[in-house]
Amino acid sequence: MQLSRRQTILIVTLSGVAALLIVGLLLLMHYGSKRDPIPDEPALPSASASPTPTATPEPTPAPTDTPAPTVYYLPLVPEGTEKATPTPATPTPAPTGTPTSEPEAQALRVRSSPREGVYNEQIREFMAIGTQNGEAIAVLLVHVEPPDASVVAIPYETLATVYRLGSGATIEDVTLAPIGTATASAETEREGCWNLIWAVKNLTGWRAPAYLWVDFGCMEDFFSFAPSLDGIDFAAFSEMLTHSGETLAEDMAQVGVGAVRFLSAVSLWELPAFRSATRGSFASSLSIFELLSLMSTLREVTRFSVSVLPTELKDGVRVLSDAAALPF
Repeated sequence: MQLSRRQTILIVTLSGVAALLIVGLLLLMHYGSKRDPIPDEPALPSASASPTPTATPEPTPAPTDTPAPTVYYLPLVPEGTEKATPTPATPTPAPTGTPTSEPEAQALRVRSSPREGVYNEQIREFMAIGTQNGEAIAVLLVHVEPPDASVVAIPYETLATVYRLGSGATIEDVTLAPIGTATASAETEREGCWNLIWAVKNLTGWRAPAYLWVDFGCMEDFFSFAPSLDGIDFAAFSEMLTHSGETLAEDMAQVGVGAVRFLSAVSLWELPAFRSATRGSFASSLSIFELLSLMSTLREVTRFSVSVLPTELKDGVRVLSDAAALPF
C-alpha cells in the first residue's frame, strides 16, 4: 500500500516526537535517578577558650602555656543543659564551664540516640521547609504510612543548637539560636537545608532522611497556578505570615497539608506549569523518581493528623515544653 505525502509526513513527525520523548526519558533517568545525599555533620571546630579581660595588664604567658580547648559533646546541647549519657566528641573529654545564670532559658531536651527517618516502599518520612528572607519559618516533619500521614510543625522561633556553616559546609561556630535561622546560617540553600536537619536532630533526636524546600517568594505565582489550597488563597496565606509562635506553625502545617493534597492530584502534563510557578524556589533532596513515587504514595493518604510540637516562653525565649515528644 502506497502512502500519501501527508501520511508520510505525519508518520515521520510522530516518529521524531517519539524519538525525542525517548531521549528525554533517558536523560531524565540519567539526571534524575540519583538522590542528593544529606551528609552527617562535619567535624566540629577546635575552639579555644577566650582569655578573660581584666582591669590590670597581665604578663604574657610562656609559649608553652596554651588555652585549654573547648569540649563539645554530641548530640550538642547548650552549656548547663542536662542530657543522658553524652557521647564525647573527643577521646578523653573533661567537662568545662558552669551552668548559666538562667538555665531555664536553655532547657532544651535532646535525646541521646537520634533516630534517622526512613524512606522506602512501605513508609516515607521527610522534612518540608518553607523559607522567607532566608530563614525557615515553616519547619514540618512529615511521616507517611498510607492511609495515614502525620505532620508535626516546629515553631521557627524555638531555641535550638544551630551550627554556623562556612565554605564547604564546615562548622565554624556552635550557637544557641532560633531553629529557623539554621537555613540562613549557611552559604547555599542546599547547605542551609542540611543545617536545619542537623538542628532538628539536635533538638528532637529525629533526623530527616530527605527534604522538600520552597522559598515563599514564589507563592504569589504558585497561587496563580493553584488558586486555592484547601480553602487557603494568597490573601489568607499572606495574613498567616503575620502570625508567630505555635499559631504560625499550625498555619504552615495546614498550608503544607493543602499543598500535599493539591500536588498529589496534579497530572504529569501540569508539572511544567508548576515548575514555572516555582522556578528557582523549589528543591528536593529526593531524585525525580523518588519524588514522583512520593506523590503517588500521597494519593493513597486519606487521613492527615496535624500537630505542633509544644513550646513555651521562658525568660522571653521560646523553648520546647517538657512534655514535647514526636508522635513517631
